[in-house]
Amino acid sequence: MATDEEVAGEAAPAAVNVKGIRDPDWKAYSAMLKGVERFAEKHALAPAAELRFILTPRHADVDMRALQLRLESDAASAVIPLSEGNIFVLPVDQAQADAKAELTLNRKTGSVRWIPYVRSAASSETRRRLGDLRLTCEVHWAIDKGTLPFAMRTAMGALGGPCNFVSEKGTYSFAEPQRIRSAMISFNGKSQPVPFSGTSFTPPLRDKQWSDDSVIELQFNHD
Repeated sequence: MATDEEVAGEAAPAAVNVKGIRDPDWKAYSAMLKGVERFAEKHALAPAAELRFILTPRHADVDMRALQLRLESDAASAVIPLSEGNIFVLPVDQAQADAKAELTLNRKTGSVRWIPYVRSAASSETRRRLGDLRLTCEVHWAIDKGTLPFAMRTAMGALGGPCNFVSEKGTYSFAEPQRIRSAMISFNGKSQPVPFSGTSFTPPLRDKQWSDDSVIELQFNHD
């Protein structure tokens, strides 16, 4: 079972410099804008949600304090504000897109994950709305599929893509910051367990018997 980060891989970045950090983490702005476009196309999955992104550590020893995120090109440079939890809204700037801008972070390459963050009012620290998760997957795949090797991208596309796998062998999982003790999906009086392992869970994204308004209740180990 692959996590969302494993399904949608990231290409090795070119060397850039941010405030003295060698090879800082970065994302191509053009790729991120593909995610924005996909969000607009599939917004009906989570009509009450806005598109934000969250930066999370790839390893336990990554210091996530005092992150600085910038949108940079040869033409201009601007700081993108980060809210609590290192969540941000991506600005849409056609001039920066035309200038082949990059999003740069004051952390080393490969230390941080860039994840879509789609949360409706039905969500909480322990509750996840299925439509939000479906839309998160769509946005993530739109951003990262171009970084995959051609053969892998073609194979995954033939299976319907990670958000709509036609085979039960294909799964797309979501990572949480804590170890999960249990996961249960419910809607309109019906409920069933959701597979989970460690800090990730695998919701039934492609199973249309579950409404977008279905809710997954997570319980975490706090020890």
